[in-house]
Amino acid sequence: MPSVCVEDGLVLAIHRHVAGALSSPAGEASGLWIWTEDERQVASVSYRLERLEPDMARLHLRYTLDGEAMAYPVTLVAEPCRFGGNRWFALCPRLGTRVAKLYLPPGGKRFLARKAWRIAYRSQNASSTFDRLCISRDRLLSRKLQSRDPDLPLKPKWMRRFGPELLQGIC
Repeated sequence: MPSVCVEDGLVLAIHRHVAGALSSPAGEASGLWIWTEDERQVASVSYRLERLEPDMARLHLRYTLDGEAMAYPVTLVAEPCRFGGNRWFALCPRLGTRVAKLYLPPGGKRFLARKAWRIAYRSQNASSTFDRLCISRDRLLSRKLQSRDPDLPLKPKWMRRFGPELLQGIC
């Protein structure tokens, strides 16, 4: 049985979702975040943001999961950036650690840090170098097949191309 991976669940990127709302002078915002897959709604979470201090805020999440209503707050903290502004992070409700993203894997009830769920990325679960190469190949091929651009390369432009003329000097 394959293990659960990060890509199987929902991801809540804190700074991307809350930076605009917390930069407003009111310091409060509410709305709905929606996850879609193939143009159909997979999940939605309603939220309410309230700024407590200049570098601290509270995010109230509310959603229904398997018929059970979930509602809980997540504390947000701001860290100054080197060239000005702030970057917002969440404090994991279980571990209390500062994280940039919160995850809700299949079967989970709350958005928590990746370490709290003990989940890894699919590429981290690949057992060998060959498996990782196959995953990369499949990803590039699917991107090529989905693209309407006939000139889309099958490799990044920085990747070397080994042709027969280069292999003659090696073999």
